[in-house]
Amino acid sequence: MSRTSVEVSIAPDVFRWLCGTSGWPANDIAKRIEVPEEDVRSWCEGKKKPVLPLTKVEKLSEAFKRPLAAFLLSKPPEEIKTLPDFRKLPGAQGDFSKETHLAIRKARRLQKVRRELMENLGSDVHNKIRNRTTQDNPENVANDERVDLPVEMAHISTSTPTKLFQIWRDWFEQKNITVLQLKMPVEDARGFSLTDIEPYVIVVNESDAMNAKIFTLFHEYGHILLNESAVCNRDSDEIDNKKIKRIEYWCNRFAGAFLVPEDFLKKELGIETLHKTTHYSRIAGSIANRLKISKESALMRLLTLDYISPSEFRTERDKIRADAALKKEQIKEKQRQSAKKGGPAIFLDQKCLDEKGHRFVSLVLKNSDLGYITSKDALDYLDVKLRHLEKLRA
Repeated sequence: MSRTSVEVSIAPDVFRWLCGTSGWPANDIAKRIEVPEEDVRSWCEGKKKPVLPLTKVEKLSEAFKRPLAAFLLSKPPEEIKTLPDFRKLPGAQGDFSKETHLAIRKARRLQKVRRELMENLGSDVHNKIRNRTTQDNPENVANDERVDLPVEMAHISTSTPTKLFQIWRDWFEQKNITVLQLKMPVEDARGFSLTDIEPYVIVVNESDAMNAKIFTLFHEYGHILLNESAVCNRDSDEIDNKKIKRIEYWCNRFAGAFLVPEDFLKKELGIETLHKTTHYSRIAGSIANRLKISKESALMRLLTLDYISPSEFRTERDKIRADAALKKEQIKEKQRQSAKKGGPAIFLDQKCLDEKGHRFVSLVLKNSDLGYITSKDALDYLDVKLRHLEKLRA
């Protein structure tokens, strides 16, 4: 019997679950497996039971990034509810993109894997943080959190955003907060946080600029302090929902206060005098350069401390974003030209470390060495080939 003649009957609720968690719209699914769009819509809505040739189910399995066995389930598995959507970046409309859906699923899986691996070693999975509420002053909370800084303010200006990001990442990992870098469209989401189970997770967008990642890291840490899972961006002033607006404002202010302490602005930068003699754009640029954050984040800090008006902030922010969009297109064009020539080699061991972090990799390797998981499991969790394991051990 040929593969095309073998038909697979998929439970309606299962297909609706697979469709909903994939981010694939009905028209794209229809094109992928070459069936009428009307049929796909009825399947996604659970109105009709899909019966498809095995070859088409395999195509869906590849597209949805789900194992073939998922299509044979009798009912959808119990899963944590969908993350609240706190996004408000221009272009972020409607449902999450395919890439963002995949990033959320990947982060949830790695969260569960890390918990199991830590329990194998008898490690404490609980987070070493103190929960807060939006009633707490974010400036005071930031000062409290800065007590055990892993780096002196004087050393930040001599570091690079890449080195600084790693320092902050290690600091969060010590608090039992996993930090992942996963690929999503920047216009879709800058980052998200998972607080449903411990250890908690912060995800920053792999595609974002490194100095922007640093602000996102602390914005999402604000969500964790509030025990609020969310997928979000930073335009809190444009959000209509009062609860979301309040939470986003708190997280933005906390991140700004942590990364740009008011004392630093007054004592080291002389902001009280400087803002009377220097254009705010140059001041923001100086702050961004000294503290290795984005210029937009520096502007936001000037806004929250009332050194600039909301209209001044929006005017300069829009200029920054326009310049960034132009640079992004230039980078894309270079990447397209590089791809035509074969492009640079991708080293999976380094990609694994960048994506999952040194502590997660070490945790997997230790579990493998002690026999708690197989080598196959280790390769699956790290998403690498066998030849990369020794490089990762080093």
